[in-house]
Amino acid sequence: MTSNFLGLEFEPITLEHKAVLQEHLRRFPQRISGYTFASLAAWAEPYGFEWSRAGDDCVLICRLSKPSGERHLLQPIGVVNSDWCARLLAEARKLNYALKMLSVAKDFLDRHGPLCDQFTAEEDRSGANYIYLARDLAELSGRRYAKKRNLITQFSKLYPDWTATPLDPRCGPPCVAVLLAMAHGEGVATDDSTLQAELKAVDFTMHHFEELEQRGMMIRIGDEPVAFSIFECVGLETAAVHFEKASREHKGLYQMINRETSRMVTAVGCHLINREEDLGDEGLRQAKLSYFPLDIYPVYNLTITGSAER
Repeated sequence: MTSNFLGLEFEPITLEHKAVLQEHLRRFPQRISGYTFASLAAWAEPYGFEWSRAGDDCVLICRLSKPSGERHLLQPIGVVNSDWCARLLAEARKLNYALKMLSVAKDFLDRHGPLCDQFTAEEDRSGANYIYLARDLAELSGRRYAKKRNLITQFSKLYPDWTATPLDPRCGPPCVAVLLAMAHGEGVATDDSTLQAELKAVDFTMHHFEELEQRGMMIRIGDEPVAFSIFECVGLETAAVHFEKASREHKGLYQMINRETSRMVTAVGCHLINREEDLGDEGLRQAKLSYFPLDIYPVYNLTITGSAER
């Protein structure tokens, strides 16, 4: 089903769009991890992602906000020409709310001043992407990683029967089991909307694991799955880790899944790891900072000025 937005026909992102969207995203690679076909497709239903073309070389993605029913844009991908910018601004100012442009990269702001000057920009620290040297996380060398190595050693001693194996399409149910066990351990209700969205995204990814060109790792203690990660190679040198989940009942498990995933990343030839955002969670932020990122790549949310908001 299509919908009209900003004078264009948008349609929900589905697996059927892989060829055209993946090719476009590879032609115009982005540093923000959410701009891969696998990520957009996995979160399409929970976030209401839809797409349209704005000219031959530009793809627009919009997101449906619930329960308001408002649609907002993500960062345009591709060649943004002046004619399209004028049309977008004219259509946006007809809306009865202020259009937002979400998850905008700093280099987009720098390269598209005439368009972005029509918006107010606010840095979204919770959406900033954490970039690491893969070798650092795989080897954990030096004094600054001593605590990480110690926790991994403790885990190995406490759980000598642990194993780490690559994910395959049959690992969908164990991944879901790990995610549910984590949620229940933290007192999150099964019907929690955020949990349900994540379950849908993981389930979709695992059902289409090979088609989406994903890789990953699962850790078991004995026969019990207790941690997993899912990542993909973006370009020639970066791996984007879309999911990394571990039971908090096992000391050192998060450090172990991080190391094992990083070793797998280096083995497939990627030099950098994007571990995505911290979502504004202070504990998650400190955990990501404790691995000494090479870069924290900023993300911005833009709101149009002079709209017909009322």
